[in-house]
Amino acid sequence: MKKKLVAALALVMTFIMVLSSCGVKAPANTSGSSGAPASQEGFAEKPEVTLMLTQHDPDNSLPGQYCHAWADMVFEKSKGRIKVIVNNGGSIAKPTESLDKVKDGGVDIAWGLQSFYSGQFPMTDGLSLPYLPYTSAAQASDVMMDVWMNTELLQSDSGYSGTKVILIRSNCDAPITTAKKQLETTADFKGMTIRASVAPLVNWLGEFGATGKACPINELFQNLQNGAFDGAVTDWHGIESFRLYDNCAKYFADEQVQYNTYYFLMNQAKYDSLSAENKAVIDACSGQAALELMKDAWDDMKATTTKSIEEAGGTVYKLSDAEHQKLVDAADKVTKQWIAEKGDAGQKLYDKIIELTKQ
Repeated sequence: MKKKLVAALALVMTFIMVLSSCGVKAPANTSGSSGAPASQEGFAEKPEVTLMLTQHDPDNSLPGQYCHAWADMVFEKSKGRIKVIVNNGGSIAKPTESLDKVKDGGVDIAWGLQSFYSGQFPMTDGLSLPYLPYTSAAQASDVMMDVWMNTELLQSDSGYSGTKVILIRSNCDAPITTAKKQLETTADFKGMTIRASVAPLVNWLGEFGATGKACPINELFQNLQNGAFDGAVTDWHGIESFRLYDNCAKYFADEQVQYNTYYFLMNQAKYDSLSAENKAVIDACSGQAALELMKDAWDDMKATTTKSIEEAGGTVYKLSDAEHQKLVDAADKVTKQWIAEKGDAGQKLYDKIIELTKQ
């Protein structure tokens, strides 16, 4: 028995040596890890700081993947001094709770969407006006983060108070999802209840006689299935992550109606409590560095989701040019109304978005 054990240990050591020779190393920030990988010289024996991060999408979703990648970046840059524990699927904070949780210190870091918090991000809503001239999620993310870092146009939003902004970025574009009826004309909207994320989108749907209503993404499947909602304007990523095409919604008009915003926030008091050295790490993993991480991933979701929809028997389609133009015209009207309501700040924000999308 002893000889067999020795032989088994020798085999394991040989396997590890082979992996090492191929350049394979252990993950930096695996869940449950209490110290640095032995191969990483100069790393702390154990973390000085452990931060709790919450996000509401499934573990394998893009936000889940992003948050784990960001946690690994922090662990690497801090040389093991800072460990970030990622909690996925809303396990410690529902989509409509994460902002309050990060503000009151119930969690240290939160990823979520401003659109779940009506009235707290009125200026940020301007980044998600319908039919803004974004050409991709990556471009929209550049615009959104540029506005945050280089202007003061969003800082008045109360939703950001008490937090350090790590990142503001874009989700993928949003088609028009309907459960039972394919849209042929804008007249088909009349009488429908449609999930809408921000006030301007609600107003845009109202131009066609539809009622726009807020709905957390984790409740949308059931609301579409039971008929409480007739459709939704939600992104390709949400459609895929929550499988809205699976015996639920069937029709998806590829209209690129809007690009919604994500927040990635840290509790300000928690940040302030860090040592200068550890603050510098969080700073180095915020802003542009956070933006570049998995930057293009959201733009790949449309092809993935379209394939899933078609395999489930659903339909992805385009409206006619004439009907599309009616949607754009209504968006222009709603945008002008939004600018008029927000005054000079609204005009400056809109002008900045247009300027940046032309670069």
